[in-house]
Amino acid sequence: MNITDEQLNKLFELASMQDKLNGKEITAGDISEALIAIERKIYSFSAEIKIDSLADKKILIADDLELSIYQLSTVLKRIGINPRIARHKEEALSELQKAQFDCVIIDLFIPDSSDGLDLIQAAVKRREEIGSAGKIVVISGTDDTSLIDKCYETGADFYIQKDKDWHTKLLKYLSTSFQADKNVAFTKYVINNNIVAYTLNRFNESKVFESIIQNINSAIYTGIKHVLFDLRKITNFDSDNAYIFADIYKTCAENGGKFVLVNPSMEIKEALSTAYLEDIIPYETSVEGAVSKILSTEN
Repeated sequence: MNITDEQLNKLFELASMQDKLNGKEITAGDISEALIAIERKIYSFSAEIKIDSLADKKILIADDLELSIYQLSTVLKRIGINPRIARHKEEALSELQKAQFDCVIIDLFIPDSSDGLDLIQAAVKRREEIGSAGKIVVISGTDDTSLIDKCYETGADFYIQKDKDWHTKLLKYLSTSFQADKNVAFTKYVINNNIVAYTLNRFNESKVFESIIQNINSAIYTGIKHVLFDLRKITNFDSDNAYIFADIYKTCAENGGKFVLVNPSMEIKEALSTAYLEDIIPYETSVEGAVSKILSTEN
């Protein structure tokens, strides 16, 4: 990744690692450490994210800064979206003609605000042509109210200023915007830097398995160790899927963590017993109890 001095300063500021810039020579290892620190921040959202309602969405990012592209891509990949990338206005205009996007995320200064406004206008025109309900989101560091108003006047649906909570605002907006999608498979929330909890609404589908496992792998990569499954809404369970729990347990254990089931049904317990997992994977009756049990083992 090519990073300018300005982007490098911003990178270490976002990672809360400004001390690395005090007259020291920056190494590739320092940059990797900063990127991982940023990923942990991006991952640790306090709000629940409706994962499965977003995973099949087509999103275009139009931005000319590699660091911004990296951050936006990381946010979206955490919820299973592989966005299309356009690094300048002409490339974005070309991408708009190739596909119908559920959301277009535009950096206002690409590189000038006039270019960003042109892209908003083009995205509005395109969705009118194809009868799409796709959203147009503008992200920028500017607090110039006249420019922000101009974005809305041109047709933007939402403006996000790049502050410390911009990623949370983006995912909340996307989740709310696409909430019309029914049958959300699961939601998640990060309890602390070490524990993530998933509330499952459906389970017996391969797409759900894949999305959950991808999410857990991403969590562990960014430092999460412990995984909780709140299963109180799962009434039907295919016993053949017990191996999924075994794989998650193994992944957590290999990284020094625990996998705890909250309120599993008798059907789930019987399936785990058949797979000889009933004495291996612990159960709790509440998320609070599961968290307390994990914390007690760490103290």
